[in-house]
Amino acid sequence: MTIVEVLKLSADYLQKHGSDSSRLDAELLLAHALGMRRLDLYLKFDRALSEPELSAYRDLVGRRARGEPVAYLVGHKEFMGLEFEVTPDVLVPNPDTEVLVQRAVEIARGSGAGFRVADVGTGSGCIAIAIAHYASNTVVWATDVSGEALTVAARNVARHGLDARVHLERGD
Repeated sequence: MTIVEVLKLSADYLQKHGSDSSRLDAELLLAHALGMRRLDLYLKFDRALSEPELSAYRDLVGRRARGEPVAYLVGHKEFMGLEFEVTPDVLVPNPDTEVLVQRAVEIARGSGAGFRVADVGTGSGCIAIAIAHYASNTVVWATDVSGEALTVAARNVARHGLDARVHLERGD
C-alpha cells in the first residue's frame, strides 16, 4: 500500500470511530510512524510502506480509534507556536488556553522589568514557558504536585532554553 492509500483508509476508519479531525490525525500518525514531516507524505505520496511500517502505523491508528490523544501517541504538541513534549503524565495543551496566555503576555510586556508570574498546576509547563518566551521581562514560578509532570516540564524548559526564567517547584 502507498502513503496516499493508507491515509485515505485510516482517515475513513478514524472518522467512523468518532475523530473530528480524522485526516489530520491520520497524517500526524503516519508522519510519526515513518519518521518524516507531514509535508513529506505528500511529496512521497506514491511511496509504498513496508510491512513493519504498516504494522507500527496500524497500532497507532488503533490506539487513536480507542480514544488515545494524538499528542500522547506522537509525544509532542504545539502550543503558541512552540513545540512541547507531552506524556500521559500531563494534560495535552489546549488551543483555547492560548487566548489566556496571549493576554498574560500582553500584561507582562506592559508591566516593565521583573514581572513575576505563578503557574499553579503547570503540567507540561507550556503556559509558563510560553509566557517567559514571549515576554522577556518575565520570571515564572511554576508548580505541580506531580513529580512526573515536573519531569516533563523540566525537559520542556530546557528544550526552550528558559532555565534562568522558569523555575519549577513541587507543590500546590
